[in-house]
Amino acid sequence: MNVLEARRARHLIIRLDRGEELPAALVRALDEAEARAGWIEGIGSLEKAEVALFDQASRTYAKTRVLDGPCDVVALSGNIALQQGETSLRLSATLARESGVGLQLAAGELVWARVYGLELRVTAFDDLPLARVFDDRTGTMQLAAQSSALPALTGEPPRLAPPVHAAELPRATPPALAAEPPRVAPPVHAAEPPRVAPPVHAAEPPRAAPPALAAEPPRAAPPYAAEPPRATSPSSTTELAAAPLPQRPVRPRQEDEPYPEVGDGVTHFHFGDCIVISSDGERIRLRQERDGRVREVSLTMLRIEPPTVDAATGRKQFRLARKN
Repeated sequence: MNVLEARRARHLIIRLDRGEELPAALVRALDEAEARAGWIEGIGSLEKAEVALFDQASRTYAKTRVLDGPCDVVALSGNIALQQGETSLRLSATLARESGVGLQLAAGELVWARVYGLELRVTAFDDLPLARVFDDRTGTMQLAAQSSALPALTGEPPRLAPPVHAAELPRATPPALAAEPPRVAPPVHAAEPPRVAPPVHAAEPPRAAPPALAAEPPRAAPPYAAEPPRATSPSSTTELAAAPLPQRPVRPRQEDEPYPEVGDGVTHFHFGDCIVISSDGERIRLRQERDGRVREVSLTMLRIEPPTVDAATGRKQFRLARKN
């Protein structure tokens, strides 16, 4: 078990309009609000969606299932964290739609969706930086405090020791028992003089003090040995270093489509000249050359024009225009 506490939070109300795409549009809104950690809830309708389930046996995501048609969002929840220094969302949804056999429900991790109308409430944690790190025990990405997940953010293999056993310290002897002084018999009994008989009973011998009280030895405090430290759980951090990251489900694309790769340059119709810093087959992240801000865009709503090649640097330059 791992408990994290946030004491300072903001509540954001975000509305996504028809035609916008998840998660790209939501990531842009969160970046503009500087919400790097938080929780998400939402309701609304979608024009089209793709969901996937995590297979615990193979520890991978199954093939995405496409809901090609209108569907209502019965429930939507998720969280926000940083992964490799960039805003990362994990969204789960329960969707309902009418079919030839009646009402159907579909649920799973929301990979992609085109919005018809969606209203979201985001609770942003301003004093609790969260990061996603790989958990070898489950094969999934889990939330952790950013300070404890710095190796994952700097490119080192993810390490996640069990939060309870790995950091447990040996238990010290309770202070009251360790420093308890020896108990001494009450002084009134130790020095009590012999009792003299009344004068009328002259022949009665004097009564001696009870020997148990006169010579009672001091009681020493019982020994309490310090409990030895507990050994680290078998799922040690060294086993996590070689654990592979689970592959997120990715939408397929045609091989002959021109597609910007990492290191290529793009000219976006709104963001201007940018450099591609990451790609997952459908979405790309761009760093603007004018101010260094990071943007995420989905290529399904854009027209990618054939690239040109810079003769000096050999770098490809794509032009991203809005689809008519």
